[in-house]
Amino acid sequence: MKRPFLTIAAVLFAQTATAENVTYLCKMTKQDSHGWIAPEYAFQVDPESGKAKAADSPEWMDASFKNRGSKGYRLVWRRNARLSAGGNARVRYQANLNPADNAVRISMAFANMNAANKPYGVGTCQVQK
Repeated sequence: MKRPFLTIAAVLFAQTATAENVTYLCKMTKQDSHGWIAPEYAFQVDPESGKAKAADSPEWMDASFKNRGSKGYRLVWRRNARLSAGGNARVRYQANLNPADNAVRISMAFANMNAANKPYGVGTCQVQK
């Protein structure tokens, strides 16, 4: 996952927006040093339908969505990642997005191995219009 972040703006403009979708562009202000947490994320959230998508590259991934009321939103998505030692790992990302204060906390866990490290990052978000 250590790669330069491709600009999310191209992804945002490539998507067809509906009136219900709110798109957040989040920049991480603190993240792990191992590269598992990207420098930027984008989230599309539709609280009315309960659907969400997440992106840390030009590709959007479906995410499960939970509205936690005053605690904000929880989004969970999975992807396959290439390990530096070779092979692939299934990873699970979770974002706790609070639209009230535009804060996000993202954590990652390895789904198919028992690893002690659980990288995380925190950041701030802006609503894209």
